[in-house]
Amino acid sequence: MLKLTNVTIAYKDKVVLDNLNFSAERGEIIGVAAPNGTGKTTMFNIIANFVKPDSGQVLFDDKFEYRNEKEELQIHRQLVTFPEQKDLFEELSGVDHLKLYANLWTGSAKRVPEIIERLQMGHYVKKKAKTYSLGMRQRLCFAMMMAADTPIMLMDEVMNGLDISNVALISDCLMEMKQQEKLIFVASHLLENLDLYADRVIFLKNGGIIHEQKMSGEPDLFLKIEMSPAGYEAVKKRMTLPKDHLYIADHLLCIPLEGLSKAEQTDWIDRMLEHNEKEITVGPLGTVEYYEKYYATSK
Repeated sequence: MLKLTNVTIAYKDKVVLDNLNFSAERGEIIGVAAPNGTGKTTMFNIIANFVKPDSGQVLFDDKFEYRNEKEELQIHRQLVTFPEQKDLFEELSGVDHLKLYANLWTGSAKRVPEIIERLQMGHYVKKKAKTYSLGMRQRLCFAMMMAADTPIMLMDEVMNGLDISNVALISDCLMEMKQQEKLIFVASHLLENLDLYADRVIFLKNGGIIHEQKMSGEPDLFLKIEMSPAGYEAVKKRMTLPKDHLYIADHLLCIPLEGLSKAEQTDWIDRMLEHNEKEITVGPLGTVEYYEKYYATSK
């Protein structure tokens, strides 16, 4: 449904995206985990045609790309980006904003009451936007995307400013929208939250996708030991660690257990218990751990 081919863009002497290739289908939630300055916002802007790449192609449904005004209009009918809070009309109510987005993209505001109820906005949605708190404004921005009801949605920091209950509410709504065959991109710094609803998470670095974490299928199993750098050096002197082990962000030793027998797995657990400083767990690596692996700076 959406395909990026050899997308490259540079600002002055800095290459932001370098021959980026990526494809996604309806019914997927794609998490984007990357620090500021690694190209995630630029990638969203290129998909939305806010920025033109220096080279490469963005293709929709294997037939539309940004070649002419007619195709641009066709694409923008099926794509919406997350509104910035500063772009809200302070004198308009939340209802006015929802009707505006609904009418612009669908031509009808009949779903607006349903959206208001689903997002529990009834107690404030008729008030002017200038009276809203940060969390209320963020919920309104998400509601505006629901009102647009497009097949493709680009969400940058959708959870910003939300408390725990509202993060859970938005996460549930994202899962419901996925069931409606939406293609949703979510760039977020709430990394553990991405694990709950994303089908895969991509990590951007040096202009490309450095890692893609797929949530479906059998995940790789690791023995994870919280360990200081001094403890790690001591362990390496006392035993031979597997070549494919990881030591992440100066605090987490990860020993792969996949392919080992139960006896071998138990043996590694027993050996690590002797050197445990804080905590030992067994499980797959999550978005937080991959983020630390690729972006944390060693001391």
